[in-house]
Amino acid sequence: MTVRRPYSVLSAHYDEVYAVWRSFLSTARDEILRSRKVSWATTIDIGCGSGWQSLELARRGARVVAVDPVRPFLAKLRAAAREERLDIEVRAGALPDLPLRPGEPFDFAIATFDVLNHLERRNDLPRAFRSVRSALRDRGHFLFDLNTPETIELFPEHHRVVRLDGGILSAESGAYDRDSGVGTIHRDWFLPLPGRRGTCRRLVEEYREIAWEEDEVVASLKDAGFAVRLFADASGWMSFSPPGARWIVLAKAV
Repeated sequence: MTVRRPYSVLSAHYDEVYAVWRSFLSTARDEILRSRKVSWATTIDIGCGSGWQSLELARRGARVVAVDPVRPFLAKLRAAAREERLDIEVRAGALPDLPLRPGEPFDFAIATFDVLNHLERRNDLPRAFRSVRSALRDRGHFLFDLNTPETIELFPEHHRVVRLDGGILSAESGAYDRDSGVGTIHRDWFLPLPGRRGTCRRLVEEYREIAWEEDEVVASLKDAGFAVRLFADASGWMSFSPPGARWIVLAKAV
């Protein structure tokens, strides 16, 4: 068994693992932007992952800055944007301090798929929101989602096995520490070895998620200069998400 850095293996299989979630999240995002009349002509995609949302919005005419700390994601996104001649600039970085440049306010910021749950420390949340606020023009919007505390507390009961193309197997299990309010997902990868039928290499990745309470999220948004326009159970927007498992939030810079 070899322990690897988070996303060092997942980055190569991200779109396949999360294909179903992506389709529901894209639909929810588009409906929220339409119904709330949100401008997204200039967008910063925070924790962009494989960049699928950056690509979707850029194909519709947005100018996008995509930010992620995982360099394999960034290299692939740069190549995809170059191949399609899309207006996407890719930068290495992460919350709570975004890699911003002077004089480039955005209309829209997005941070979905648990980006804020993955902050390193509990006291990072206010600074993360202030960093996003500094990226937005007045009346710009910020869309994000969160795993709820109930979901993170259930990580010890979380077991999921995904079979991928090429005989690859991904198996997940979880743990939760009540004192810190932090859950951990362990992902075991079993990667078939070429030419050695029935033999796999086992690699392990680990992911931490902080369980944020709704009141601390709302208070931190307000302190950072945001007004909440939507704070909802995501099951109302993403039918694949069980009730109580995820929040979806839209805030406006004021």
